[in-house]
Amino acid sequence: MNQKQKWNLPNILTLIRLLLVPVVFMLVIANIYHWDKNWIVGNADSTFKITLTMLLAGVVFIVASFTDFLDGYLARKNNQVTDFGKLFDPIADKLLVNSVLILFASSISIISVWITLILILRDIFVDFIRMILSSKGVTLSAGIFGKLKTIFQMIGLSLLFFVSSFTFNFEVWQEQLVLIPMYIAVAFSLYSGVDYFLKARKNLF
Repeated sequence: MNQKQKWNLPNILTLIRLLLVPVVFMLVIANIYHWDKNWIVGNADSTFKITLTMLLAGVVFIVASFTDFLDGYLARKNNQVTDFGKLFDPIADKLLVNSVLILFASSISIISVWITLILILRDIFVDFIRMILSSKGVTLSAGIFGKLKTIFQMIGLSLLFFVSSFTFNFEVWQEQLVLIPMYIAVAFSLYSGVDYFLKARKNLF
């Protein structure tokens, strides 16, 4: 692979997404430990408030998530699929999503730990199957349900960036309403994981 091919636009977008991961992480940490006292709306005692750090974290996450769609689309459209993209694209995706899932479940506690565990363990399970298939020279692409899982997961996490910045006296049903995209993502995650295993079964054993 020559240098020109390596640094095509899809790979640059992948690299940008990798670089944005620590930015999102540090912005969320800054919000958790109240390093940022700049309230965009309200103040420290308001029931309706949002900090600059969490607002920026949400915006950066959305931008990074969009590059995930864009780099894959451009790589396929322009026939620019490279070894760099194949290796680092999934790494960038998992670092971005999993770091946010862990932060939201542990430090902010805006989502349940079981949601984070299911989403992360499902990806590990599917990646393990892919690794076995790859060692046998078999390629099995993700199905539509895996793509739907990713879409609802990105929508759900993007929404939670902004909801977590507000201080509401939510009723239980209101909290669950906000989490609907994440519940849908979990459902698609489980279904797509089982579906992927069933499709790969004849090549695994």
